[in-house]
Amino acid sequence: MSASYLFRIDMNKDNDAFFNARKSSASHVYAGITVGIGSFSDWIPDLIEIVIDESGNLTLRLIELEAQKSSALISSRKYLPENSEDIFRIFCEYLEKVIRDCRSRADARENEFLRLKATLSKAEKIYVTSAGALRSATTFVEELPLTDQPKNVGQIKSVEKILHEEILDFRGTLRLSGDKAATLGRAILILDAVIRQEDHSDATFKTWRGQDRSQPLKRFLKKNGAAYPFLRAFISEKRFSGTTLNFEKIVSEMAEIWSVSNSDMNQETARNFIGEFFPIAAGIAPSDRMHVVFNKARGFLSVS
Repeated sequence: MSASYLFRIDMNKDNDAFFNARKSSASHVYAGITVGIGSFSDWIPDLIEIVIDESGNLTLRLIELEAQKSSALISSRKYLPENSEDIFRIFCEYLEKVIRDCRSRADARENEFLRLKATLSKAEKIYVTSAGALRSATTFVEELPLTDQPKNVGQIKSVEKILHEEILDFRGTLRLSGDKAATLGRAILILDAVIRQEDHSDATFKTWRGQDRSQPLKRFLKKNGAAYPFLRAFISEKRFSGTTLNFEKIVSEMAEIWSVSNSDMNQETARNFIGEFFPIAAGIAPSDRMHVVFNKARGFLSVS
């Protein structure tokens, strides 16, 4: 599925008209945090646009706005000699700040930006371009790829390094560290409570997670665990040093449980829910109230 994300970096009022016109075609919009891009910290683009096409390829577009065409060309072309990997790294750091800002204000867009973060990590090709436009228009007078394109940006390993996170493929046998196993268990428990509409707690996440009686899935498995041996073993296991598990068995059993509440549920749907919710679950703090946590999960499920 194609999608576009528009980030307003420079809050100059002169940019309002272009921003307001362009945001109407964007899937998701954010404004409010400044970031310097390039060799000089005072190079602040007016906008940054992320476009994901139907093939999953991704374009990071730096946008410079000016009143005159000649000025727009000069402003945008200054980025062309820059290092694409450096620009992408800076954008990823900026995205982390956006996510933290949304989390601090219980902004529902946090889920979408976490989804973007996960998408960035999987992109096989990432193109970095610079575009110039007139403030009075909605189209670009010029858009050019940076001069080091396409050879320096787009390898999955470098992207994973930038995001400081190992991207899991939720298929087959998973070998998980203790932290990632705990996050996977957390994601399953929270999604289960929301999907089966047993999401009523207002305790902190730490309290909810620490008490078996407060977790609907644990109560369910205590009564019906014989029918779901792999899920029961994973949910009940203490995994401080990590674990290896057959995820196909886990997701099959989870899909069967969830299908009672959601007739459209199948193994692939359950897999996608768990895999895409994983980075959201990783960002949940022990002090977060469960009504906020459940709202995040409901918001995630409503757009998945």
